[in-house]
Amino acid sequence: MLTTLPICATAAQTSKGAGTGTGYTLYEGMVKFSAPPTWPAIMQKTEGTPQFIAFLVKDPADPGSGEAAQVSVEAKLLNDAAVFPALVNAGINKARQSPGYEPRTEGAANAAHYVALDGKQRYEYRETWYLNSKILIHVRCARPLLAATTADWTASYEAGCAQVLGTAKPH
Repeated sequence: MLTTLPICATAAQTSKGAGTGTGYTLYEGMVKFSAPPTWPAIMQKTEGTPQFIAFLVKDPADPGSGEAAQVSVEAKLLNDAAVFPALVNAGINKARQSPGYEPRTEGAANAAHYVALDGKQRYEYRETWYLNSKILIHVRCARPLLAATTADWTASYEAGCAQVLGTAKPH
């Protein structure tokens, strides 16, 4: 889980679209994606390598739990694009080594969907890796599985995660 003091992400923010989300860029516009406008950016690094932006996703079930849903997009410039498959395999293997690992779906290329423990709390993770020329893009959606979380909030979170995943994918 990412923890830090909030940092404003306006330097990487590109635009706000009504209903479509807020656009962000990394690597001077080579990596573009959007996130729901209600998701505040809590961390960012938009210079050097790697670059990333992390979002906090408020769940009404979170207060007092000490848990929080987060979505992050990390981009890393590779010296050689040929190492991409090995980096993806290392990420997937790292996920499989997580305490309490339970796969949710298998077979998706360059992706992992699973449940694992973060401390004593079960979290659902969706991780996807993309290659854009020589830039590795890693999108990670992580949410605690709290008993009080509503189906409406879960649907909204899933739609937002899908938005980030879909817009971060190179076209």
